[in-house]
Amino acid sequence: MQRRYFIKQTLGALPILCGTGSLLTLAHQDSSIHLLDEDAALIAEAYNLWKELGEKVWTGWTEIPIPLLYITTEWEYAIGFPKALQGFQPLKRDTQLKENIQARARVLSPDLAASYDFEGVDAVVIGTPTALKKSSGAWALTAVHEMFHVLQYERGSAKKVRALKLGSETDASWQLDFPFPYQDADVMRLIHLQGYPIYLGIKDAEETDAKYNAGTAMEAIQVYRSFLKTHAEDERFYWYSQFQETIEGIARYTEYKMGEAAADSGYKPTEAFRQLSDFKDYQQVWDASYKNQLFPIKHAGRAVRSRTTFYYLGLGKGLLLDRIMPDWKKRYFDSDVWLDHLLEEALG
Repeated sequence: MQRRYFIKQTLGALPILCGTGSLLTLAHQDSSIHLLDEDAALIAEAYNLWKELGEKVWTGWTEIPIPLLYITTEWEYAIGFPKALQGFQPLKRDTQLKENIQARARVLSPDLAASYDFEGVDAVVIGTPTALKKSSGAWALTAVHEMFHVLQYERGSAKKVRALKLGSETDASWQLDFPFPYQDADVMRLIHLQGYPIYLGIKDAEETDAKYNAGTAMEAIQVYRSFLKTHAEDERFYWYSQFQETIEGIARYTEYKMGEAAADSGYKPTEAFRQLSDFKDYQQVWDASYKNQLFPIKHAGRAVRSRTTFYYLGLGKGLLLDRIMPDWKKRYFDSDVWLDHLLEEALG
């Protein structure tokens, strides 16, 4: 089985995908296997969030199918897949999910939060809230983040990344192991000199001030890009940062915007989700987990000095583009367009 791009895992290691039938087959067909009601409520809530609010963030997002593989300590449940999967047995249709469900004994790491090609189907692959150390509400928004990666695949993101020729086309581990010069203090300073004016531009009351700060950030980006050539003349380090900002950063932007919409729009969670023992409304989830995510943008390159600094820069650039070029999403999926191109376009 071939891994797809943009696989990520909460603890930093890529999942091991097994392609041999012996590991993927249940020892026997057990009619007692079923998805617990609380797990079904959790998954149904993620789908409800996506269906109710997804079009507010990305036009056409809810028009594509998004299967989900849910990993518990003992079992994996494949929900909404369009075909029978090797080694899985069909279960009764769940009344909450209203989707076909298949199950197998657990093979994958229980702390996965990922999206990739699973037996030829682009899907979300995700563990339980306990395994991911998240509340139910934060888990639902994490699942929505992964659902956005499925939209990226649908719109050609894998081909877009392959064109950069940064790493293997068959092994996605390069995305985590890429030797970006995080230890170079000047590189981190130049990242900070992008993040700080981006933060100011997001917060500015006046559009003219937002554009001024965006222009300052663009000047820092130009110096950053030039300076990275001292590490590699072929610009691989610059394009690696653009890849991470444009793909993972905008997935984080999407999660942020979905959390904001759930907190502010009068959105109502499903009744079964409201009955979960750790239920909190999305305003509480927003306040606890999302409201302060602007600060890592401000401190990128200082407080944040690893791969995740690109996630926050991407989040910041998405929010800044909302201010200065609200129709930027029409060009986001174009094969030759990355976030810095959109910023340049916004500034004329």
